[in-house]
Amino acid sequence: MKTLVLSIGLLALTTACAPDTRMPESSYQWQRRQERIEQDFRASQPATPTTPAPKDKP
Repeated sequence: MKTLVLSIGLLALTTACAPDTRMPESSYQWQRRQERIEQDFRASQPATPTTPAPKDKP
């Protein structure tokens, strides 16, 4: 009985902290979602060093 109560309590805690996986409903929410996805993608990409363009030689 005690393990049943503990398992139900643990289940309640883990589901209470679960991320919200519902899809956005408004266009504002879709825009924010897309911006967050793009920002996460850019942050995960390795930084490429930029090299200055060679100067023109006469």
